[in-house]
Amino acid sequence: MGQRMRHSLYILPALVGQIAAQFFPDDECSQGGCALNALQVQQRQLSVADPEIVSSCTNDTMCDSNRTCVFKEDRTWSQCVPLDEKTFQKECSYWDRKMRLAALAATKMQCNSVKCEWDQDCEMGTICVSKPDGSWAQCVPLAKEEFQEQCVGWEDDFRLAGIRATHFNCPNTRCYSQDWCVHGARCALQENGDWGQCIMCHEKSFQTNCYSWRSSFISAAETACHRKCLFDEAFEDKSGEKDAKGTLGASSDSSVTGAMRDAESDDAGALKEP
Repeated sequence: MGQRMRHSLYILPALVGQIAAQFFPDDECSQGGCALNALQVQQRQLSVADPEIVSSCTNDTMCDSNRTCVFKEDRTWSQCVPLDEKTFQKECSYWDRKMRLAALAATKMQCNSVKCEWDQDCEMGTICVSKPDGSWAQCVPLAKEEFQEQCVGWEDDFRLAGIRATHFNCPNTRCYSQDWCVHGARCALQENGDWGQCIMCHEKSFQTNCYSWRSSFISAAETACHRKCLFDEAFEDKSGEKDAKGTLGASSDSSVTGAMRDAESDDAGALKEP
């Protein structure tokens, strides 16, 4: 009985191997070592978005007129890469990092749908910035004007990472603490938590801007900067005069009067919340 069981154990692996061979025939990738070209083709076939089999190329003559032949730096793979932006962005998400870098060098187009890994992945004048949790990264401009144009559209956690990486403030966006403000700017937070914004506390800058702020934010700004908005004081004085006389006295400075009138509107000069 024991001998029969031992004999069954010996022949069982062989039977399993015969059955597996019927259902999984040998190919280039089934023996452990897979030819690189075959692996590339296999990966492309599994792509739902782009099921077309991609083969390697040796020069541009093997590509369509709107494509160019691009080699990885180590010459282990090449393929025809699109020259138009729309097709390039559609396909580049399926390439590995080395292929994306080679395509960037050949076409000068960045793959927007794939996050960067290092600064070397980015064009000159930009750096790779990542969210704190690593869930997203992208190339961020090092030019102040360009940075401030783009940062208003970023999610909060990525905007903070961008501010820390570049040391640029992002005007007209919300701050949650002093960490969001650099170069002497202060984060003015309303007591009710509805809004916060980085502001400059220099006397001239503070007084120039405070007339356009809502009264609730003026209070937050005064606390952050340890300054008093002179316009706010003037407005209070005029309001008191109106209560006493039943009318708003004429001002010798028509521009100040106009500014006061505008400040009463929620839209004029108010901070825009996202």
